[in-house]
Amino acid sequence: MKLSLFLHMERVSADDAQDKLYDEMMELCEIADKGGLHAIWTGEHHGMNFTIAPNPFINLVDIASRTQNVRLGTGTIIAPFTHPIRLAGEAAMTDLITKGRLDLGIARGAYSYEYERLMPGMDAWEAGQRMRELVPAVKALWKGDYEHKGEFWNFPSTTSSPQPKQQPHPPIWVAARDPNSHEFAVKNGCNVQCTPLHQGEEEI
Repeated sequence: MKLSLFLHMERVSADDAQDKLYDEMMELCEIADKGGLHAIWTGEHHGMNFTIAPNPFINLVDIASRTQNVRLGTGTIIAPFTHPIRLAGEAAMTDLITKGRLDLGIARGAYSYEYERLMPGMDAWEAGQRMRELVPAVKALWKGDYEHKGEFWNFPSTTSSPQPKQQPHPPIWVAARDPNSHEFAVKNGCNVQCTPLHQGEEEI
């Protein structure tokens, strides 16, 4: 069994200074690394003070400079909010800076609050379809010279710049709860991040 740490800048009181929360988060990451944990994961959220995490790549690069051994994971990138070319490049740059320690977690997103603000009119179904288009596009961009004609994105032949340090690419994780998402992850050579299950053994 491998144990990991998952964290954001959780702000439960308006009296909590944000710089202090960040320092505490970094201290926890250093403790996790020294304590032998396998990985540290941090996510993406917008406009919510309870989970302050607008760009996990920024956090992971800082964590990398303060740690030696832990894997560094996005838990998760919200697929509808990013273009495939941008995600491929930013993830690859993070992998280079962290010396090949990146694990890339991708999800459709969990909160309608964020959809309403960043992608007005989008629902969870469309968000899931965007994730299903994004993942293979990012993998293809890492291979290079890839032209994309999809439902949500279209672009001419493009190669990710830079290329990731890990070859053929960093491990990709898909956040999944329903069976269709599990099936998609497996068919696309991805690992599965299981979100919390609350309905008992039948759901599992």
